[in-house]
Amino acid sequence: MKETSETWIVGAEYEAALLDKLGRALLSLGYENDAELHGVAGSQELREWIARGPRGKLQIVAETYIGLSVTGPPDLVEELRREFGEVAGKR
Repeated sequence: MKETSETWIVGAEYEAALLDKLGRALLSLGYENDAELHGVAGSQELREWIARGPRGKLQIVAETYIGLSVTGPPDLVEELRREFGEVAGKR
């Protein structure tokens, strides 16, 4: 049986402030960086992280012209989305 996944577009463009808020939300939920990939092709930059948490893994991708996204099991993505909203509200 194939596990379903969901992708949340955190922002339409990669921004350091969004990545900072996302990082704080991930840490708050107990996630740690498990792997990181960085590449450049022409004017396109791609950064990818695998975050491992108490209940599973999430893939975070920051790509020029695409934005910042999180992919993983729907319940984990939703939990992170809620925590991100709380962190963003605290500023």
